[in-house]
Amino acid sequence: MDGMPLLTMTKSRVIDEIPELSEKSTALLHTLSSLCSFHTSEDLASFLFSDMFRELVSAPHPWVIFEIGIYKNHSIVIEAIPIDNGIKLADSSMKGLIPGNVSDISSELECSQILNNWLDGNAHE
Repeated sequence: MDGMPLLTMTKSRVIDEIPELSEKSTALLHTLSSLCSFHTSEDLASFLFSDMFRELVSAPHPWVIFEIGIYKNHSIVIEAIPIDNGIKLADSSMKGLIPGNVSDISSELECSQILNNWLDGNAHE
């Protein structure tokens, strides 16, 4: 794919005890500890709902928070918190670009739409 990525994602912080992880999940967590980039919101949404990512974050309670940012301006970020049936996106800037500034998302399509809306709303930042 050509062009500059639109979004970044990295592990922000661990908020609970790390569950026992498979070798594959440990490797993915290590990769996500550095800055990963995505060319579209659809790419990122697909990753967040992939079997590989869901295996990493599956636990009775959230234990890790990820930070999603805009590639061209790393100071514009939201938090992604894995939950049982999907992902919770939280915008601490409270710009209203994410419904209620915190949204529980249960599908890849919904995630992609919310990320696109957030990106569009920050296009001139």
